[in-house]
Amino acid sequence: MFKRRFRLPSPALVISMVTLSLVLGGTAFAASTATHKDKKADTKLIKKLAPTLSVKHAKTADNATHATSADSATNATNATNATNATNATNATHATNADTATTAKSPTTLAPGKTLVGEWTVEGEASVVGSSAGGVISFAFPLASRPTKHYIAPGGPTPSGCTGDVVNPGAAPGNLCVFAEEAVNQQGDLVICDWEHSECFTSLASRFGAGLVAFSSGASGLIKKDGTWEVTAPTTPARRNAAPRNAHSSHHPASVR
Repeated sequence: MFKRRFRLPSPALVISMVTLSLVLGGTAFAASTATHKDKKADTKLIKKLAPTLSVKHAKTADNATHATSADSATNATNATNATNATNATNATHATNADTATTAKSPTTLAPGKTLVGEWTVEGEASVVGSSAGGVISFAFPLASRPTKHYIAPGGPTPSGCTGDVVNPGAAPGNLCVFAEEAVNQQGDLVICDWEHSECFTSLASRFGAGLVAFSSGASGLIKKDGTWEVTAPTTPARRNAAPRNAHSSHHPASVR
């Protein structure tokens, strides 16, 4: 009777069986733990695919189309720079922004805030006493009418005003009009309140002032120009005036 001998499996068979077990039972494990040793090739592949990759949603990002917080973003709740933002340091459109292309304007100039600008009166005289006019327009109306002051070229600076034509200054509740030159003019510049049809009172309009100069000669150019500054009052308005459209300004004013 012959005894049947079982031969041990060959090394190749053992390796094949182990490999099959790993393929069938360890696919997930192998996939999660596998690494690629060619880092240079990986980096090259990532750079190639990068332009086609995108992040759909992000709470925080250096640069993003939409983000809760971002250094730069098209739309963001908070952003250093943004096209549209609820709060932003710089923004094209913003609810609150240090600098914005479009922002909500105040109803009246805030107490203690200042507007500054330039003015010009120019015309041709035909007789002695011919008049020429100009206008000062405030970018934002004041809560109450300011006290007006005219400072002739080289003249003393009155109480309520500071500085000179180069650096005009006005205390709260005052409009200070500094002249740099006066050509063919008699008397002082007349500062009027067109809103109340008044020229010879101590107050200007909440919206600005009309300017009138009279010629000293019967012909020739009448010219007068300079700078102005107005500061919003810090005390409550003495009376409420009905809203009115401001006069158009020859020189835009700035807030400071």
